Amino acid sequence: MAAFVVVVAALGAAAAALPSWARARRIRARLAAQSRTGSTSEGQVRRRPPAPVPVLVAGGAGAATTGAILGPIALLVLAAGALVVPVAFRRRRRVAVRLRRSSQLPQAMERLAGAIRSGSSLPVALGEAGRATSHPLGPELVGMANEATQGRPMAAVLDRWTRDHDDRDTRLAATALALSTAVGATPARAVDGVAATVRERLDLAAERRALGSQARASAVVLSIAPAAFAVVLGLTDGAAGRFLLETPAGWLCLAVGLGLDAAGAWWMARLTRGASP
Repeated sequence: MAAFVVVVAALGAAAAALPSWARARRIRARLAAQSRTGSTSEGQVRRRPPAPVPVLVAGGAGAATTGAILGPIALLVLAAGALVVPVAFRRRRRVAVRLRRSSQLPQAMERLAGAIRSGSSLPVALGEAGRATSHPLGPELVGMANEATQGRPMAAVLDRWTRDHDDRDTRLAATALALSTAVGATPARAVDGVAATVRERLDLAAERRALGSQARASAVVLSIAPAAFAVVLGLTDGAAGRFLLETPAGWLCLAVGLGLDAAGAWWMARLTRGASP
């Protein structure tokens, strides 16, 4: 039983690590090519590629060995963590990227409005704002400018942008630009209004997250407590550990308990995380 769980944990950690490892190698190759050609655009931030995630595999193997020494319950919990933690880490990283993009939008819109006021056309202004904005929003604006410069209608460019990034702030900015282009209004005024609206939304969202920090901490404690209690019970009571890991009734109890705990953690996180960016 212990060997099976160790193998499952190692395979799960390896499967979760492979996409990030491949992405890290692509980023290193791209940065190396940019350093050779000197083609890094102004305003772009050179990001250090993520560390090789196969270290996670070694960590998972070590944790599984430690669990085998401590006991079957600890081994089962460590194996579940080796499968769940990489997925949660990738999701948290995607959320961080979305938050960073949302925080970049007001300043980028202000730069866009300033470039329009200086006499630049909308495609040129998009390029200027994109080159002055770091990842992830900067390359989006530069790509839109390139598409418009190559002859694609601005309405089609904005439609594609909203399809790729379907959030309310992007839709608001694209709608303002499309309407100002279609009706001949001053785009700078519309873009300034978008920047002010998005900044106000971000401030309100930050206030909601600050007010909900205590509730999120309570949710984390309530989610971890059942698993911690099961580990302590299994380490201190051998009969309970044997029942949970060696009998069908124990397997059913574990499955139902973990499922209910995961459902409760998901629901509490949904209640306390606030509106998505």
